[in-house]
Amino acid sequence: MKTPKILLPALLVAGLASCQKDDSKAANTPEKPEAATTDDIAMSMNIDDEITNLGQMTMEGNPSKKSTSWLNCITYTIDTTGAKTEVTLDFGATNCAGSDGKNRRGKLIVSLEDDPFDAGSVTTVTSDGYTVDDYEIIGAKSMTFQGLNNDGDPYFDINSALAIVDPTQQDTITWNSTQTRVWTDGFGNLNPHDNAVEVTGTADGKTATGINYDITIIDPLRVEAGCNYIVSGSFNLSVAPLPDRLFDYGNGVCDRKATITISGFTFSFLM
Repeated sequence: MKTPKILLPALLVAGLASCQKDDSKAANTPEKPEAATTDDIAMSMNIDDEITNLGQMTMEGNPSKKSTSWLNCITYTIDTTGAKTEVTLDFGATNCAGSDGKNRRGKLIVSLEDDPFDAGSVTTVTSDGYTVDDYEIIGAKSMTFQGLNNDGDPYFDINSALAIVDPTQQDTITWNSTQTRVWTDGFGNLNPHDNAVEVTGTADGKTATGINYDITIIDPLRVEAGCNYIVSGSFNLSVAPLPDRLFDYGNGVCDRKATITISGFTFSFLM
């Protein structure tokens, strides 16, 4: 399976920025937190999604053979001597630059059961000094393969508990998420180009400046391998003291159009 990259980080920043000039239309809109708040949330979402994709690639086989642009940095080793197979994804002790422009170092440890695609099998991904652009990631995530749902689609329950420490080692962002990812298209046909996933769930945490946030997916976010944008679904973002913001990506058309609703006012923007 080729898991399409969830594009929420870029959309979050673009969407909030596009609405700044329009917030005056909403009555009694509180003063906005600093722009760093948005950056912290976007970075957390991006890193969480990246680790999920690496974990799923490892479940499928050697991720260094995948076509993802920055995986050329990985040294891939397997230890089968324990009760579970342990795969180490080693980016090296010094920064390795990927073609996505990001520098990575450190390790991710992926723990697998004999068949990670047996219903109930749990795969864990734990950071061992894993660092992205000098931000160190601390923590782990678990990915439980639940088998097939009522529609015959395979799905995972995914839980993350991460801390992201800035390069000065003074500020920490926290990210906790509970997601279900359903593989709705392309299962078992060995063609990565027609794959699609739908994601539901919630996330919460705290930015480096101590601002709490909550994210709730309202309608499943659908991402297709053949589209660079989320094609449908919606989620609600709550960041005090801002009013809640509902991001909506439409009903299945692959385009750049999306909307944000704030205090009853709806604004369109391009992803």
